[in-house]
Amino acid sequence: MTQEKPQLRPIAEGDHSLLGEIITEGFADDPVNLWAFRGTGAMLPIYTEMARDLYVPKGFGDCSLDGQACSLWLAPGANVSFGVRASLVIGHALVRHAGVTGIRNALAVNNAMGKKHPKEPHYYLFAIAARPQAQGRGLGGALMRNALERIDAEGMPAYLENSKERNISFYRHFGFEVMEQIQAHKSAPPLWAMWREPRTPGGI
Repeated sequence: MTQEKPQLRPIAEGDHSLLGEIITEGFADDPVNLWAFRGTGAMLPIYTEMARDLYVPKGFGDCSLDGQACSLWLAPGANVSFGVRASLVIGHALVRHAGVTGIRNALAVNNAMGKKHPKEPHYYLFAIAARPQAQGRGLGGALMRNALERIDAEGMPAYLENSKERNISFYRHFGFEVMEQIQAHKSAPPLWAMWREPRTPGGI
């Protein structure tokens, strides 16, 4: 029996709450997020606000029609700064749910990623996530293929930070290769910086 092809739609204004929920659920067992945020409490307000302030208005991505999975990307040259409201919401969530240690850890991760982020123009995958009950249904692959069609049509490279070692093979399947391992602190779980060279359309 063949699996039905996942149905996707572009993310749109007003999707920030849905996107925050999907990413929070999909990353609830993520080692780097748990270390940075000292648990899952801060994830929902932070990811919801990041989607509202940055990825919906300035980025792009897709969501499954059933609201079970999504992806968030930034195109080359996108302004990645957060507004005052978003900074206050994110800061409040960290203070409330993660405390001083969480603030220190989150800043360490952000700084470590920033130092390693490539200077060459590229598409950046911030997150690709599915709710736990929807994982294994091919949603992640469908989301990735949809974005890479756009990226390959422009002949651009792509970059991401992978926070789960078992996901390296998934990203390699789509042409990403590990550049280096990033560790924000000696007590922090590792991240893998992964880069995908430009390909011609249909070259996934």
